[in-house]
Amino acid sequence: MARYLLFILLFMVTSCCYAQEVSLKDTVAAYNAKRIKVNKTGMQILGAWGVANIADGGIGYFTAKQDEWKYFHEMNAVWGVVNTGIAALGLANGRREQAEKINAMTAYERYKASKKIYLINSGLDVLYMATGLGLTRYAENTKQNAAIFNGFGKSIVMQGAFLFIFDNFMYTTHARYNSKWIRVMDELSVSTNGIGIRHTIK
Repeated sequence: MARYLLFILLFMVTSCCYAQEVSLKDTVAAYNAKRIKVNKTGMQILGAWGVANIADGGIGYFTAKQDEWKYFHEMNAVWGVVNTGIAALGLANGRREQAEKINAMTAYERYKASKKIYLINSGLDVLYMATGLGLTRYAENTKQNAAIFNGFGKSIVMQGAFLFIFDNFMYTTHARYNSKWIRVMDELSVSTNGIGIRHTIK
């Protein structure tokens, strides 16, 4: 009888651990899917902003009565083309990632990479705005091509401000899952005996 009880106990423990391992893998898959979804939403927003700038910039360029605003709209259209292209590439990459089967470590590395990209971009956005302001200040002290510098400068400031808000929003949205990623990766940590599972259900 004792032998049968011991067998049943070992079976229950093994089943429990196996179920937790599957659950943790499912959790990683869910977090990775969330990361892809957040990036997809961000690229849709960026794409919409890009298309709006192409349309408004094109109309504004041909209807503006002052050269300064003509150049302002021209630069906006250029930024629109770039942003739309980036958004298209981002959406294509998201579709490719959805079809991939990756392990937990790769998923976690991609999560960290997503945060890093948006954080670096936030710094670049500040540089864009500073460059735009520099052009407008330069326009105040020059008589040659002042309209170009002023128009381009104002456009770059506006585009930089939007991207700064966008990149910080994306970074913050991803960062909300930081503690969850750390916990689940810690629970799936690899030991010399295989996968050590330390899962706390809350």
